[in-house]
Amino acid sequence: MHSMWKALLVASLVLVAGCSGGTGGEDATTTATETGNLTATVTTTPTGGDDGSGGANNGDSNSMMFDFNQSWDQQFREGQYYRYEITSPNIDGTATYEWEVLDATEDEVTIRTKVVTEDSTSEQTVTAARDELYSELSGSPSGSIATVGFNSPYYSGVEGETLEVGDSWEASGTNGDVSFTVERTSSYAGLDCANFVVRTNGSVFWESCVSPESPLPGYMAFYEEEGDDEPVFEMTLVEYRPGN
Repeated sequence: MHSMWKALLVASLVLVAGCSGGTGGEDATTTATETGNLTATVTTTPTGGDDGSGGANNGDSNSMMFDFNQSWDQQFREGQYYRYEITSPNIDGTATYEWEVLDATEDEVTIRTKVVTEDSTSEQTVTAARDELYSELSGSPSGSIATVGFNSPYYSGVEGETLEVGDSWEASGTNGDVSFTVERTSSYAGLDCANFVVRTNGSVFWESCVSPESPLPGYMAFYEEEGDDEPVFEMTLVEYRPGN
């Protein structure tokens, strides 16, 4: 699974830099399929509240609870707006990524995305069913970023769960042990969220700050190699409107 995400990340960085390349729906499907090989065991291990990172404001980590229903990551509403700053050693300067919901009905959603780097700008508008948005965006800079940042199979781990700081669970797979922990609560651009950290064999591999009030995260980071101190790809929400 780790190698698949590295491949997706490389393709994403190539596209963000304005070069050719891309990732398609088959990559995302393969990644999701691999997660089916994990056998999960849910436990609860209090960890306490750490200081926030990435410019986030810490919430009251001991009192907030987050109730995720089965479709929390598809709850797009007209008027929702997200602007992220993207940082990576492979990108000159800081890129920005916008996601705006122009229209939302029960059957489909229309979104506008925009990627801006120091050298290029890419904008795209698509209309699709809620569960097909990422497929419609695939092959573009916006689609590659969305796949890495918003469409990780790890998000399925919180579906149907009520989580608070200290909740954790573990899984075993062909690449070793994987642990999932809610380490703290934070607030990004006014979005209160739970910091959800994934470790492989004890090293941080992927993390995100998620909220059942928003289908997109407040923060997301991906680490290239086990033991890395800094992420190779990081998205931080800097502007947010919740929509209607």
